[in-house]
Parts: sequence; C-alpha cells; structure tokens
Amino acid sequence: MEKYIDLHTHSTFSDGTYTPEEIMAEASNLNLKAVALTDHDTVSGIEDFKKAGEKYGVEAISGIELAAYYNFLGNKKEIHIVGLFVDHLNPYIIEKTKEISAERLSRNEKMAEKLTSIGFPMTLDELREFSHYGNITRAHYARLMVKKGYISTIKEAFEKYISSGMPGFVPRNLISPKEAIDIITKSGGVAILAHPTLYGMDYHNIRNMVKDLKEIGLKGMEVMYSTYKSEQEREITRIATEEELLFSGGSDFHGLNKKDIFLGTGKGNLKIPYSFLEKIKEERN
Repeated sequence: MEKYIDLHTHSTFSDGTYTPEEIMAEASNLNLKAVALTDHDTVSGIEDFKKAGEKYGVEAISGIELAAYYNFLGNKKEIHIVGLFVDHLNPYIIEKTKEISAERLSRNEKMAEKLTSIGFPMTLDELREFSHYGNITRAHYARLMVKKGYISTIKEAFEKYISSGMPGFVPRNLISPKEAIDIITKSGGVAILAHPTLYGMDYHNIRNMVKDLKEIGLKGMEVMYSTYKSEQEREITRIATEEELLFSGGSDFHGLNKKDIFLGTGKGNLKIPYSFLEKIKEERN
C-alpha cells in the first residue's frame, strides 16, 4: 500500500491549534509516512515534533515557512517560502527568526492598539495567552475577537477587519526573497515556493517569478496543495517540470483555524506521494 506525506503544516508554535505531538499522533492515525512542521517564522516546535515522530513512528521533517516581499509590477507582494530539512539548532536560523519575531512584536503592538481604537479592546498579553506563547498571527486576533464576542466567525474577522485594506490591519515589514532563501539554505534546508496560485498572478507571471527566485536559490514548488483545482495543479506541475524544480506539496493544516483543511488530505483531494520527499532528499546530498 502506497504511503502518503504532508510537507506543509502548522502547530501551536505559530497559528495552528494542534501541538507538534498532536499533529504526529493524527499523522499516525492517518498512516502518513512523513510530515513536515513548517510553522511561520519559527523553529521552536521542531524539537517536540521530532520526539513525537519517534514516539509515533512517523518521519518528522524539520521545516519553516517564511514570508517575504516580491516586487511585482511596482508593488511589494507578499509570498511565502517553505524551508524543508532546516537545522533547527543552527545559530543562523535561530538569530534570524529572533529578528523576525521582534518585527512581529512591533507590528502586533500596533495592530492591538488599532483594533482597540476601533471598538475591539484587546491586549498583547491576551493575545500571547491565546497563542500559547508562540508567534502571534492574525489568526489569533480573529479567534480572540470571536471569544470576546466582538464578531461571530474567524472568517468575519478577516473579511471585515484584519486583512489588507481593512480598518484593523497593520502591514508587516517583510524580508526579501533572497533573505528568506538564505535563512533556509544556510541552515541546511531546501527552499520551496509555497502555494503560488494564492498570490493573484496568472501562470505567465508565476513562471517569471519562479525564474527570478531560482536565480537566488529556490529549489522547488508546491505542485499539490489543498485549494488547487485540477487545472491549477496541472499548470503548476507543468511550470515546475519545465523550470526543473523539485515537486513538493502539503495541506497547510492549521487545525481548528482552518476547519475545512485536514492533515494529509487537505480538502479531501490530496495524496502526496513519498517520492516527492525522496527527490528533495537527493537534492540535499
């Protein structure tokens, strides 16, 4: 029986609701062969994740997901780059993620103040507690707003208040794609472009972006992802093949923060083969 994998997941150390061990317990229940933990801007959960992998007999891939800006038609567009097989004990990645966390803290202070000023009082301490003292993300604002009775759903928070252009939103000062890829590669990892269809580009511009990123060290792209339609998966796979990129894929599992996305299978359509991971391992050797 073929074994499947998931190379894009999030835990309580960023904006997921499952602990690293709970992710691995679920992976074992689902008979997944390997899972990567790719929390936003942090590797703090990797040690727990690896121990849980040994406990449940699931291959644990140490990862990270970094946000960066890409210059597109004169604007800075946020893109995400996943790092697989990063060394979570490498001093360089530890130092760089500390710097990113400091920037996050500054943004979170401003965002809490802004939401308070428009009628949704909250404190940074409340958000820290709600995030289990991991990185605070917009998902934590949304969940706190629901808990405090300000709104009814997480979706409402994003649609009305905390997305770009909305009254409670504060933009982040993002690193460059080169900085993101350097953080990954200098800590022994393989840089993968995450979910390229989510950036509002057509396939021609996705290809141009891929070419740019390849020049600075990009090695792969997610050709399988929870929200891809069959046509998107086909076109992204074609681009990755023609541009000689490694194939990767993942659910982008967040637990209860994305209730319709399940570990391993995403929205029910994912079957990511272990062969993807084997090719990525070859790249490291």
